[in-house]
Amino acid sequence: MMKTCIEFSPYLHTYGFEEGLRRMKAQGYDALDYGEFCHTENKIFHVSEEEFVATLKREREIIEATGLFVNQTHGAWRWPAMDFSEYDRAERYAAMEKGVRGTALLGAPYFVIHCIMPFGENNPEHKEELWQMNVEYFSRLCKVAEEVGVTICFENLPFTSLPLSRWNETLEFVKLMNTPTMKMCLDTGHASVYGDSPADAVRAIGKDLLATLHVHDNDGHGDLHWRPGEGVIDWADFTRALHEIGFEGCVSLETSVKHDGDPETWDAKERELFAKVRAMADGTYGQ
Repeated sequence: MMKTCIEFSPYLHTYGFEEGLRRMKAQGYDALDYGEFCHTENKIFHVSEEEFVATLKREREIIEATGLFVNQTHGAWRWPAMDFSEYDRAERYAAMEKGVRGTALLGAPYFVIHCIMPFGENNPEHKEELWQMNVEYFSRLCKVAEEVGVTICFENLPFTSLPLSRWNETLEFVKLMNTPTMKMCLDTGHASVYGDSPADAVRAIGKDLLATLHVHDNDGHGDLHWRPGEGVIDWADFTRALHEIGFEGCVSLETSVKHDGDPETWDAKERELFAKVRAMADGTYGQ
């Protein structure tokens, strides 16, 4: 049975750590997407090793005591892209390696990553070199992940001039890596930027290689992170596709309620959003 998940950062920044978890649990979520590893400048990367370990162990205890679990974390990247020099790539790699180890400390099975972009996000003429550099880079990280029992999930991106961005290219790369330590994270909104059907992507990727999801909507052009039903994605077909392939993971939202206006309305809006992801997990969306 599929479970439900949502990125934790909006709850954390709006309500605080423990109250955010309590609200998520009360609304019905099973799991969270932990985002504190997603940027090299985040505080967690700039504390001592002792504090790093102690913080994550303490957070895991609180999360699990709430009745939730961490399904996935997000690896470090920078925007605009900063992978141009050896120093840049080494700095990001160090953060990703630490993030993999942190993922294991949180008890999470999946660590989502973006490709490195040493030529920027708009440089299609360097495909062979780009792919080779990513193979070398993530082969190292896969060895670390294997040591600690974490699976790396390669995410498709919305950069239409980057030749390792579209979901079918991401899938091809994962197959090229040919290791059980790397699978795929399908980002529905990023697929939609290309005019692609996330449902078709699910069917093509299949159960064996589809490990995690980033679920959000858009207008078919911009990476807008709208809530499901606010854009052009066919969510009923997406739901059917997940159930057709026998997906057993978490339907994980990478979108949230805007916490503005009257705070008294926030809980109802959050529950409305949860109802959509629950319907996807149950196979009843659109019925």
